[in-house]
Amino acid sequence: MIWRVGALVIACLVATLGAVAAPAETRREESVGVAPIRDDETAPRDAALHAAVRSAVLRVAAELLPADFIPPEPATRPDGEAEAPGDWLAERLGDDPFAYVSSFRILEDRGRRPAMFAGDPDVEHEYVVVADVSVDVGALRDRVASLGLLAPRSGASGRELRLVIEGLTHYLPLAMLRETLQEDRGVRSVVPVEFTAGRAVLAVKADRDATALVADLSRRAPEGLKIVPVDQGPDEATLLVEWRPPAPPDAASDGPEDGSD
Repeated sequence: MIWRVGALVIACLVATLGAVAAPAETRREESVGVAPIRDDETAPRDAALHAAVRSAVLRVAAELLPADFIPPEPATRPDGEAEAPGDWLAERLGDDPFAYVSSFRILEDRGRRPAMFAGDPDVEHEYVVVADVSVDVGALRDRVASLGLLAPRSGASGRELRLVIEGLTHYLPLAMLRETLQEDRGVRSVVPVEFTAGRAVLAVKADRDATALVADLSRRAPEGLKIVPVDQGPDEATLLVEWRPPAPPDAASDGPEDGSD
């Protein structure tokens, strides 16, 4: 009897130690968070941190989806704007991205600055932070699996690409470029990972290399958006982006009057 009790205690102890020793599956992501500063905004720093954590979580979640996964057609938000593909996934993960994070810390508090990426003409300033986020991959995988969206472990994971966008003077060219990328069926995710003056870096997961992706992007760019490859490789490309609004249809026909009858 004593031997059985002793064996049971040892077995429980070994099981407990094994559970404690098994580390959680986490992945560290460096993420940029941008929050528009509006009149009613009381904690822009917290909002920017929330955005950074959300971005990191979405980046990892997107990689858990099947390689051929195509989100439903974007919904229309109450403000009339189209819902971004990342919003579709974010809604299904819930309102609290911190639920999928084991730890986080702010690496850089860049503070308040003139709005560049807010995407709202009424917003004059934004708050920016850079955060180091440890994403709980296990918790995230469980949630994606519960949605019926988890890719098989042996499935293709796509190709990790990095696009460096130069020459930005305002938000619109970047927004148009991201939208064009997101409409490409071979692109699984487009996540901003860095913002500096005149420059942005996008982490892209696609089914082809950066050279082919940029060639397709240039062909599909909206009128007025000029994309010039500066440097290209299989996994990274630097692009110079310029936005020239198309002239009104009747502008070309308008000319100075010569005074003749």
